[in-house]
Amino acid sequence: LQQDAANKINFRTRKTMMVAQQLYEGINLGSGAQGLITYMRTDSVHLASVAVAEIRNYIGEVYGDAYLPKKPNVYSSRKNAQEAHEAIRPTSVMRTPDEVAPYLERDQLRLYRLIWERTVSCQMAPSVSEVTTLIINGGPYELRASGSVVKFDGFLTLMDKKELAGEKTKKVPHLKEGTP
Repeated sequence: LQQDAANKINFRTRKTMMVAQQLYEGINLGSGAQGLITYMRTDSVHLASVAVAEIRNYIGEVYGDAYLPKKPNVYSSRKNAQEAHEAIRPTSVMRTPDEVAPYLERDQLRLYRLIWERTVSCQMAPSVSEVTTLIINGGPYELRASGSVVKFDGFLTLMDKKELAGEKTKKVPHLKEGTP
């Protein structure tokens, strides 16, 4: 959480944990305070089976079967991970960032969106890219150019659209071998 918040929304560790604590303790959504995320002081990658079922149901309904792997994605922990709690996730994936946006402050929404998108994307199908490497030999020199084109966005559909656009534009021309 801290690393992603630093890299994607430019939050310092202290700010990340302060805002996460607010989301954990509860936000008034009009009908009383609701905790929006699970316990945030964990590095576990385990998700409760009830949460996985809800996430997979959401993906199937909103994105379609192409984005839903046949079996749930399961991730293994690092050696020193603290497994006492499950992974940080929304308490209900049905509370989308857009739905709760009117009740959240700007920073709360940014962190909630990050947690929500990361949680949903972890149960989506992988992306498929075509990777091309062009090797040009010119005397004693060898020049290489590599690029990729996203053929199926999979979990990348939840990425920042600017980030995804960058992935799609790294094309390398197809040349026949021996082309001068």
